[in-house]
Amino acid sequence: MEAKSDLQLRLVRQVLELIVDGTLKLGDPLREVELSSQFGVSRSPVRAALSQLAGLGAAARGGSRGMQVALDSGSARTTLENLPLEDEDQIREQIAKDWFEGRVPREISEKSFRLRYNLGKMTLTRVLTALSDEGIISRMPGYGWQFEPTLNSLESNDASYDFRLLIEPGAILQPSFVFDAAGAAAIRARHNRILSDEEHNLAELFRLDEEFHLFIAGCSRNGFVVQAVAQQNRLRRLLEYASLIDTGRLNSSCQEHVEILDALHAGDRTYAANIMRKHLEAAKAAPPSFTVGR
Repeated sequence: MEAKSDLQLRLVRQVLELIVDGTLKLGDPLREVELSSQFGVSRSPVRAALSQLAGLGAAARGGSRGMQVALDSGSARTTLENLPLEDEDQIREQIAKDWFEGRVPREISEKSFRLRYNLGKMTLTRVLTALSDEGIISRMPGYGWQFEPTLNSLESNDASYDFRLLIEPGAILQPSFVFDAAGAAAIRARHNRILSDEEHNLAELFRLDEEFHLFIAGCSRNGFVVQAVAQQNRLRRLLEYASLIDTGRLNSSCQEHVEILDALHAGDRTYAANIMRKHLEAAKAAPPSFTVGR
């Protein structure tokens, strides 16, 4: 459930956005009943938000008319830009998780997003842009968005690893493969640090796993291999949002990554490719605990 202060800030932001886009104009009334109905909340947080807007100079009491808009569009934009940001990471994670668990359709309009998650236009734009950058969603013609295919079943997870088994070990054996010793040393140092820590940060483990596989793909000097591995990384990212990644498996992966780097440093690409194959097979054999399929 959303904390009271978070909800109040969100309502303040939404009212300011209505002023910025011209829906509300200088002098227009700000009625608790109408706003609570529009935003789908009770009158209490709306009342608190109006009080905060008054403190910001965006609302003022106009005699018998009650609270009314006290800023023009330009001034409201400045006030909006100076507000503390909402926890947009949390909003993004919730949208991604809802898609993963089948609670939202694959194709959805911006209006539906705004109504479902109670978001203002500017906040929604930033959230959707971030999800698009991560390859989770893409824009359709007009005001629609489409979620990209993802790994949300044992079948799709297995198919993903079968594809990676065809690509990643073979990339190491390509004649074009050039081992980047300096880059490998930096990645190895980060692995060693994580392996020495008693407590592991899931997000950090996940990012390091992505970077390792993309690093090996980059050493192949084959743009198609890099593109394929980057796509698989994006697909797996949704598993992190859904909290389905096994931290124990990621810890083992770190150790296997170090073995691959050591083999490459020793110049034994055949051994490194074999370790990569076993590494991917082990990951395939320990799939996430999927609860839904599509």
